[in-house]
Amino acid sequence: MGITTVECAAARHESMGSPTAPLRRVALLLTAAAAVKPQCACNEVYDHSKPVTVPHNLTSPLPKQLVLVKVPETGSSTTAQLLADLASRRSIPCWVPGAWKGNEPLTFEDAIEKTPKHGPKWAVAHRGAGDWIRDNFNQAFVIGTARSPEARLKSWVSKHPKRPCQQGASIALKFYGIAGSSRTNTTEALSQIQERFKSWFVLERYNESLVAFALKHRLPLGDVLPPLSKFHGGSRHRDTPTCEGNAMRKLLATEAAVHAHASRQLDETLAEFRRAFDVDSLIRTFERALDGMMARGTWRNNSATGMGTGTTLLVDDCARSCAAQALDAKVRLRYQTSDEVKDASDTPAGWNFLKQYFPGDEARPPKGGGHW
Repeated sequence: MGITTVECAAARHESMGSPTAPLRRVALLLTAAAAVKPQCACNEVYDHSKPVTVPHNLTSPLPKQLVLVKVPETGSSTTAQLLADLASRRSIPCWVPGAWKGNEPLTFEDAIEKTPKHGPKWAVAHRGAGDWIRDNFNQAFVIGTARSPEARLKSWVSKHPKRPCQQGASIALKFYGIAGSSRTNTTEALSQIQERFKSWFVLERYNESLVAFALKHRLPLGDVLPPLSKFHGGSRHRDTPTCEGNAMRKLLATEAAVHAHASRQLDETLAEFRRAFDVDSLIRTFERALDGMMARGTWRNNSATGMGTGTTLLVDDCARSCAAQALDAKVRLRYQTSDEVKDASDTPAGWNFLKQYFPGDEARPPKGGGHW
């Protein structure tokens, strides 16, 4: 089957960390209709593991309307690339900064503001939560990214040494749609966060976040192996400024409360799945697959290519496709449907026990109100 070009695209200068790359070098996301591209030579995988049944009441389809609020230095670019890829595979209209439609740049106005408010569309960008979501979406599923505030701030100032610490300390709250002031009330901020955001990717628990997202939205685990083009192996600046002061500490304390809320929500989601099956085993298998995929990547010396300093891990599409194929062969997820739940309620109580000894037509248990 052929490869299709879709509207949702990421600018190469953003995904590769180069602010000077010309817009004409934008790379459209190319996605194969099949799980693995025809030109990829993957090893055959045979696995006879038992399918894992995921209860219907714990899942929902991918939303028709989705907004990712990208917060700098929280793994948001990797998350954005993953969501853009999911959108492209399903032909969901999706806007990313730097996207093109045909031979013209695809603007936010054309992609979001001029499209029907009730129609299917995703927006994945460094654009703070605000009225624009309510004005352009009638049922947006809003996702946030979070990271320990101290680690996020350290990463920020290492990349932006000429920008004041105050800006780095307040930027996350501003993207969350909360006033970035030392007078910000933490309780009020959390109330806004809980009302606005439906799901989270927590950087320190990124693998858990990916697996939880897949299970919650009925996806095979291979679909959430992240595209890697911004996984950095070293800081761009060795001499990192130190940020101190009461005002910044108050900002980071509010952000820490948001980070803790996101982590608790992830705990609650995983706890629901743990009651149904061994989700931790799935996470370990996912991590091994991710490690194997990363081992097939190559490290780019950014200094040698004029793309900053340090190193960046690059994993090509074939390595990702083959890793996804192998992972899905090993972890076979069976998402229960609402029809199955309805049928099960009509099954006579003794059927599951008796079919062990009379294995007839198990695909269709006898009906009739329990009369044997």
